[in-house]
Amino acid sequence: MKRHLNTSYRLVWNHITGTLVVASELARSRGKRAGVAVAMSLAAVTSVPALAADTVVQAGETVNGGTLTNHDNQIVFGTANGMTISTGLELGPDSEENTGGQWIQNGGIAGNTTVTTNGRQVVLEGVQPVIRLSVTAGGRA
Repeated sequence: MKRHLNTSYRLVWNHITGTLVVASELARSRGKRAGVAVAMSLAAVTSVPALAADTVVQAGETVNGGTLTNHDNQIVFGTANGMTISTGLELGPDSEENTGGQWIQNGGIAGNTTVTTNGRQVVLEGVQPVIRLSVTAGGRA
């Protein structure tokens, strides 16, 4: 005769076999709860969408090709060639025009730059002129 007639069981997920397994309610758990929790929190942090990126082209440095989109800012002290700018200018936290752009600083050179719809390029006073600039509908230079 059985010692305990009223026995309860629970279903436990087996990660190795990928199935639900019946286990006694008295069974001790030896899972990876802490490891899973850490992995989940790490995954949540690393899966945050990429935010606006500020890239700086230093004096003497040359960047060839690339596209500025999604609130990206490029600050040019050196040379940036073949850039496509499809994002505007970061004006402030409450501005509706917060969409990034390209800033040409003192000593900076931008060649073969294309400014597309809603794109914006700012050339600061006293800066060497931009060479071969193409502006499409809606873009601002």
